[in-house]
Amino acid sequence: MFAVNDLKSLRGDSMEPASTREKILFDLLGKASDFYEYTVGILSSIFEITEFVSKGSPEEDFFSCVTSVLIAESRCENASIFMVEGDEVVLKAASGKAVSDVNPSVSMILGEGVAGTCAKEGRTILVSDVKDCDFFKEIDTTKVRIGSMLCVPIKEGNKTLGVMNLSHSSKRFFNVHYMRVFELLGLLIGQMLTLVHLYQIFRRKNSDLNDLLRQKDESLRSITERYKAVVDASEEMICILDGSGRVSFLNSALQRYLASPPHTAAEIFDEASAERILDKMASLARDRSMEFDLSVKVGEKADIIGQFFIKHIDHDQVLVILRDVTAKKRMEQKTMQTEKLTSLGLLTSGIAHELNNKLTPILGFADLIDAESMNSQDRKRLSVIINAASAAKGIVESLLKFSRNKPPEKDIFDVREVIRRTVNLYSPIIKKRGISIVSEDSTDPLCIKADMNCIEQVLVNFINNSIDAIDEEQGNIWIRSCLKDDHVLVSIEDTGPGIPESVMTKIFDPFFTTKPKDKGTGLGLSICYGIITDHKGEVFLENTMNGAMATMKIPVVRDVEGARPAERTDHDPIQPSEADRRSLIMVVEDEEDLMDLMVDTLSPFYTVMTFENGKKAYDHIEEHAWELIISDLRMPVMNGMELYEEAVKRNPGLRKRFMFITGDTYDFQVKEFLESTGVTYLRKPFRIKELRDTVSRQLQYRAVRE
Repeated sequence: MFAVNDLKSLRGDSMEPASTREKILFDLLGKASDFYEYTVGILSSIFEITEFVSKGSPEEDFFSCVTSVLIAESRCENASIFMVEGDEVVLKAASGKAVSDVNPSVSMILGEGVAGTCAKEGRTILVSDVKDCDFFKEIDTTKVRIGSMLCVPIKEGNKTLGVMNLSHSSKRFFNVHYMRVFELLGLLIGQMLTLVHLYQIFRRKNSDLNDLLRQKDESLRSITERYKAVVDASEEMICILDGSGRVSFLNSALQRYLASPPHTAAEIFDEASAERILDKMASLARDRSMEFDLSVKVGEKADIIGQFFIKHIDHDQVLVILRDVTAKKRMEQKTMQTEKLTSLGLLTSGIAHELNNKLTPILGFADLIDAESMNSQDRKRLSVIINAASAAKGIVESLLKFSRNKPPEKDIFDVREVIRRTVNLYSPIIKKRGISIVSEDSTDPLCIKADMNCIEQVLVNFINNSIDAIDEEQGNIWIRSCLKDDHVLVSIEDTGPGIPESVMTKIFDPFFTTKPKDKGTGLGLSICYGIITDHKGEVFLENTMNGAMATMKIPVVRDVEGARPAERTDHDPIQPSEADRRSLIMVVEDEEDLMDLMVDTLSPFYTVMTFENGKKAYDHIEEHAWELIISDLRMPVMNGMELYEEAVKRNPGLRKRFMFITGDTYDFQVKEFLESTGVTYLRKPFRIKELRDTVSRQLQYRAVRE
């Protein structure tokens, strides 16, 4: 690194005196010491810059650090860095004498000035004297005095990124040794600048990623909070269980029924139900779900019918959703019950209608037989026939009540009167059996619009069931009545064993009974259900701490002004008047036995003409001045309703001369027809006296009206 001539001067064969050699030697040692010191300073600069880069500082600070370190560790007076930006080199940092802030407007075109030429050509330029440099460009605004310069390219590979510009006020300050060291430093700074760029990109990307993660985290937290709010607001009971039944989550709807936070499924559900749920979970395949219904007890809540939905949501986590469908299931059962009763009611009513057609001639002709002319044995036999037919008539009436198709005679009355009458009826009977009956009535009137006989029948059925439940034991029966939510509630509670849960859903089924064969037919509660439903009410059965309790609920009637109890008066026998005798009566009946019965019954008093269907009767409607037209409702070709409509249309004066005989009052169309027309009708099976009295009354009323 030293000059060759300097080395030669150190040889022993030199002719120069010793003092000269010593001077040369000291000069060489001074240069070597300066170079060594300078080299150490540059290496120290590299170390400091490396340390700075490792801290991840921004690019602007990196440039300032490089120029500051160069000034501190080298002997140059001024240092600056220009970076290539398009067709220009722009000043990024500067340090040294008379340098304060960096002027960002300082720039030059590539190829212009020392820095521009260095950047364009990508080579180091050493200017020993700026006055001898043709492309040196003096900046008017600069306060720096420059004697010599060293401009080194900052490179990454073959690409020039910028230039490192060093200057000194002295001429020939920089030499070739400086140039080589600073060229190496320019390459290192280029590599470090690449690292700074990468770091900047990484930091920016990292910052963007952190912002995105923060946004996602906030969004996830918000979504989680919303989902939790939705889950907590849900009326469905929700929990998450693992395979062993441990609880990791439950919502507010489920927590509401628990005294404390549960740890296992057994602390939520009853033991048997918890085991069944865990068995269902164990049999559930991955990515599958399952639905099932189960009667379950949840915490302190009474047994419910639960609709379960379970689904795997993680490796060992199962989502359990429980919906209380008790009310829904009971409503479905009630609907099925209503449908069953409706279907059976129609069937029963149809049978009752046919039985009425057969019972009517039996009872009628039995009444026409002259019992006085018979011997005692025949009179006894006739009595058996009449009694058996009358009993059959009573059975048919019960069937009609069961089917709810006998038109109820609804009036407004105070249900407390019916309760008192029923209690008075039963008190002496059950007292001998050690059963006491207690009535706890409301102090306020409990008026309803209903068929008094029907309500009485419901009370009787419920009381009979209570007596049978208590059986031979001593016990109590409480009858309570009150007003609640615009409904009258009447409950009958007993001290019997209660109703087994297994039969609770079938208790209103027709012909279902838990009594021995000789004690029950299974129609009692079905009839009660039908009666109360027909009155737009509801009936409930439940077990209590004492036994069982039946409750009927019927809408209250608040406006009772003008209301009166149903009158139950029996008309005295009416005998045909002389004026009505031999009146001309048309009888329209398709049943031959019934037609013969009516002819035999009426012909002794009136002139009777018969027709087997409505069409034949209508064809003769104008032939005579009919005093009364007695017609069946159900007939082939033309029924009684059609005959009435066509006859009245043809002759409106016949409107009040019709009378119908029918056992078909279960049919809605028939009921509507009878109510809308107000025509008198006689329900089958009837007795001879009823037929004669009704006909005579109709003829007398018609005579009065006309």
